Amino acid sequence: MFPTYTVMSFNLRVIVPTDPFSWDDRKHWIAETINTYTPDIIGTQEATIPMLEWLTDRFKESYEVYAVNRTVSTEVGEFSAVFVKKSSFTIDSKGSFMLSETPNNIGSMGWDAHCERICSWVELVPKDNTEPALRFFNTHLDHMGKLARKEGLKLVLDVIRSKDNAHSLPVILTGDFNDVPESEALAEVSSMNSCYSCFTEVEMENSLTFHAYEGGIKGRPIDYIFGANGVEFLTATIIRDSFDGGYPSDHYPVLATVKLSKLNKQGVD
Repeated sequence: MFPTYTVMSFNLRVIVPTDPFSWDDRKHWIAETINTYTPDIIGTQEATIPMLEWLTDRFKESYEVYAVNRTVSTEVGEFSAVFVKKSSFTIDSKGSFMLSETPNNIGSMGWDAHCERICSWVELVPKDNTEPALRFFNTHLDHMGKLARKEGLKLVLDVIRSKDNAHSLPVILTGDFNDVPESEALAEVSSMNSCYSCFTEVEMENSLTFHAYEGGIKGRPIDYIFGANGVEFLTATIIRDSFDGGYPSDHYPVLATVKLSKLNKQGVD
């Protein structure tokens, strides 16, 4: 029997006072969403310092959190934070790099990006094991820079391949890519399996993930879960739950069930 896990990608939406729903409400809706679906791993985007502090404390009993600020600051910034269910995994090796020409310089901006962008990764050891069984990456591509999206995703894939060549593991990549599946940027991950491979043609026509607090289903996704090296997608769902007439975020979270099968000898193409 190969193990199965649930994985979520969730853009949490930074705190914006003019938004129709406040963080004081949304934080409870986000927590309820996580508690309802209890993913084994969550890749989040747009968590700011107060948001991350609240969520880390809220889930301190059930999730281990790894996060690095994309800005060198203790007051402002955003995190592509990874939440790992303690009953499923422990975090072994971990790291973060900027999506820029100088990836080791935290706070650096790349190409035509409008903001600093970061990718965080962890190697995960199942509770019944002593060795890592999965490598997990989470990122947030730029919303303005077309070149930054393409080059940023190319950099992520280069890091994935480099780590795979040193020690091959099943790999999962989550994130808000700010682009549709047929875009030039997404071509960079064509060698990986997409969670949307589970979707029918009709479901893909109704696969909107960024809804700007307006709801709806018609459209294309910009939030993704990808897998490689024996990661097989069994199910995928766009979660459209609402609470008291409001939404936890301006993005719908994406949830997938994955099976970790035997490693591909070739690794990530």
